[in-house]
Order: sequence, then structure tokens, then C-alpha cells
Amino acid sequence: MARKVCISLILAVFCCGPWIHAEEAPSTDVLEEIKLFSKALGAIEKAYVDDVKAREMLYQAIGGMLDALDSFSEFIDPQRYELLQIHLRGEYAGIGAILKVVGDYPAIRAVQPGSAAQEAGLQAGDLILEIDEESLKGKELTDVASLLRGEENESVLLKIWREKEGEMLDVTVLRKKVQIESVSKVEMMTRVIGYIQISNFQENTDEQVDRALEELLKKGMKGLVIDLRGNDGGLLPQAVELSNRFLQKGKKIVTVKSKIEEQRNEYISTGEKTIPEIKLVILVDEKTASASEIFSAAMQAHERAIIVGAQTYGKGSVQSLIPLDEESGMKLTTARYLTPKGTSIDGVGITPDYEVGGVGDEKKNVEGNGDLGIEKALVLLTDL
Repeated sequence: MARKVCISLILAVFCCGPWIHAEEAPSTDVLEEIKLFSKALGAIEKAYVDDVKAREMLYQAIGGMLDALDSFSEFIDPQRYELLQIHLRGEYAGIGAILKVVGDYPAIRAVQPGSAAQEAGLQAGDLILEIDEESLKGKELTDVASLLRGEENESVLLKIWREKEGEMLDVTVLRKKVQIESVSKVEMMTRVIGYIQISNFQENTDEQVDRALEELLKKGMKGLVIDLRGNDGGLLPQAVELSNRFLQKGKKIVTVKSKIEEQRNEYISTGEKTIPEIKLVILVDEKTASASEIFSAAMQAHERAIIVGAQTYGKGSVQSLIPLDEESGMKLTTARYLTPKGTSIDGVGITPDYEVGGVGDEKKNVEGNGDLGIEKALVLLTDL
């Protein structure tokens, strides 16, 4: 019987394009192997000394298969599956508060400006005792966060203990869309040198970068530092979009090799959204991976940017997120990518034009104080 498999090509590291629908009929050999698995599962259910849940056993079996393939293919359980989808979309509907644990209960550590939590009058330090009359005593923060998320414009009732005023409050919060910022810092380091820090590549990263570029160009930016240190990747299409901002039309960005026809592609810059020519320095480190490496490799190959920092992670494969049911999925390596020069960086990484020690996990100070990567970037852009 034919089985429809929906593949969401998400992350170049997890994704490479849109949803793909493929009709596949299992081969006779595969059907025979499934019979063997079914027989083993049936024996476990019937004879194992303790009770087992068939779904949990299946999850474990799928995880085992994927673990045997490579270090990047993996099973995504229901809790992680929901969080991964949020991460890739870059937004969710919730109250917009950062949580911490105080004693047995979650508390609000910070309220995001303009959020539903702020509009409802919630404050840092508020202890959340109940959500929709469900006690939160002893609950993990991931479970609390899941209860706070929901449909946009849907209300949620919180029972709050406000210590500083010594009162119990019932607060109704109307959930709003919360955007996860992938552009985590935007500043002018000098009168003419701008700085953009990108923490990951998600669905709206290009829009966030466009706003940052517009802001910096209005302030007179003639040189730019893009900080990708610690950026472990994200959506491949977003790395392509970022490359389009800095390359003229007709430049090869990346080539994707795959068995899946829809995934095979050679991405060429369109020239449609290229910003005015400015000098560019990209900061990288050993944690810079995947989509970040795709962008950096394209800029280096076309001599569009100077790469500063440490040898990057070296992740040249593409994982597709494949839904297994409404609650779980798996990441499966379905493609590999090549740089504009036709080389693979898998297990090798990108060698910076200028190797600078002390990048790694050091605290980033955009004024250059104690940050060797920033200091080198400023030196390279001093003639502006």
C-alpha cells in the first residue's frame, strides 16, 4: 500500500526548501523486514514481564535506526518536535515572558516590551501558581511554557502571587504573536562601521536583517561586521537570501546534491535585493556551522567579504524534518552541499582569511574591548 510521506525541507542543517510530497511504495524486502519487526514487537507486548507502550517502543526503534545512520539524523519526540517547529518559524503565540524557577513554582524573570504579558500588567518577580486552574507546583519550565503557548488572541488565566505587594491575583492574558529574534544585536561601532550579530537562521531572518541594514545605512554605514560566532545554522533558504543582499546578479551561492529532485538545486544570486557596495567582515568561530558556513563560504569564494576568526565547525550536510505523525518527526540527512568552488566543507570547515584566537565563547563587546575578533575587524575597516 502506497504511503504518503511529507518532507519539510527545513534547515540546511535542517532545511533546503519547501514542503515536498512524495508517493512511495515500500519494496517487498522492506515489507518482509517490517513483518519481522512486527513479530518482535508483538512478542514484547505479550510476554515481557512489565507493561510496555507500543508507541514508546516504536519511538525507541525509530531512534535506533536513525542513530545508526549518522550523527545528525535523529528522532524528534513530541516535546522537542513542537519546540523545533517554533524555532524554525521564528514565532509563536504566547504571553511574551521569560521564566525562571523559584522554589516549587515558575516565576517571571523578565517581561518582553510590547508583549501580552506587559499589556496584562504582569511584572518581573511574579510567581505563577496556576494556568487555567492547573497547579504548576513542581512542573518543569518546558511544560509551563507549553501551557502558556496557544492560539493567537486566545485568553489564558494565570493565578499570580506578587510578593512585593503581598497579594494573590487572577490575571487574564490574551495571547499574542511573539517573534524570536535571530538578529540579536545591531549597532554602529564607529561613525561609519556597523555591526550585526545573527544568532541563527530562521524563517524571518532576512526581514530582520533588512531592517538592520536600513537602520545602519541611514546612519551612514560604509563598512559592516556580521558576527556569526556561535551561530550553528538554520534554514538554508535564509542563508541564500542573506547572500543575495551582498552579491551581484549571477553569482553561485551553493549547490545542493540529493536523491530528492525537489532538493537538488544550484542557487544563483538574483541581484534583486543587493544593497549598495560596502566593505564586509564576517566573524566566525568553531561553533559557526551549516547555514552560517554556506553564507560565509559564498562571501569568501566571491571575495565579497573578509572572514575573521577560527576554523568553522564543518557541517556540509542537509537534514530534512519529516513528520511521522501530528506529534513527532525525524531529522534525516537527505543532501550534501558544495561551496561555489565545488568543494565540500563537511568535517573540514572554512578556514578564515585571518585566524584570530580568543574568539570562541568570549563575551562579545562591540566596542572592541577585549574581543580580538572585533579588534581585527576594526583594523581591516580602518581606511573607511
